[in-house]
Amino acid sequence: MSVEILVYLLIGANVLFSWQGFGNSALFDKYKFRIGNILSGKEYIRMFSSAFLHGDMTHLLVNMIALYSFGLAMGYSISTTQFVILYGVSLLAGNFLSLFFNKHNYNYSAVGASGAVSGVVFASVLFYPDGTVLLFFILPLKTWIFGILYLLYSVYGMNKQNDNIGHEAHLGGAVAGVLLALAFEPSLAMKNWWLTAALLIIPLIMFFIKPKGAQSGNRFTVFNDNEPKRTKRSIDDLYYNKEFEREKELNALLDRVNEFGIESLSAAEKTRLQELSK
Repeated sequence: MSVEILVYLLIGANVLFSWQGFGNSALFDKYKFRIGNILSGKEYIRMFSSAFLHGDMTHLLVNMIALYSFGLAMGYSISTTQFVILYGVSLLAGNFLSLFFNKHNYNYSAVGASGAVSGVVFASVLFYPDGTVLLFFILPLKTWIFGILYLLYSVYGMNKQNDNIGHEAHLGGAVAGVLLALAFEPSLAMKNWWLTAALLIIPLIMFFIKPKGAQSGNRFTVFNDNEPKRTKRSIDDLYYNKEFEREKELNALLDRVNEFGIESLSAAEKTRLQELSK
């Protein structure tokens, strides 16, 4: 199987499962990346399955365009087996970094192929530094300039956490992509030594700058003294605003049961409690 065919198969799988998730909230909730379910529930499949779900059509379209464009380019430089390794390891690296930096925020959830796609993109940056990327589909940039700016933005975004982008998954996938590109073609380290150094040194900054999301020892990020709120959701990796509201509803029903007994709930409320407890 060629890399080109593999890229088409990956795009097809992402479109198929994402489309199913758009219309099936139960499937979406079951397979998305969610810290609490992974750490407490040991539902490790979410580390992989979440990369085949997307928040909406725009999210899916952007990732698939990037996968198509950079994936086909990588087909000229690496084998199909190497591409499978690149995609899979980058996917997991992005999710593991998200898990590491958000491990105290049990309500943090995410979806998207961005970690895997970032790995493909940044491997391409190292293989083809003088290529051209259309930023926002308009502004032409050399791929090496795009790579450095992208990493700096990810580091800044992880530290500030003032937007709705899953920078951790991007950064983890990007680092994996760079390291695997070097493993596949060691000569790149000397050929583009300055770019290699920049792409590896910039992410290391994150281990000296503790993101806000990693500073709390609680399972919620607290924005005021009284009310725990869920962390920001990632558009790239995230997402249903219903998640926190569902948990609040579940807690309210459980409080009534604890205080007044299960018979205090109506038949509809009992059914709802069963749904929310799944």
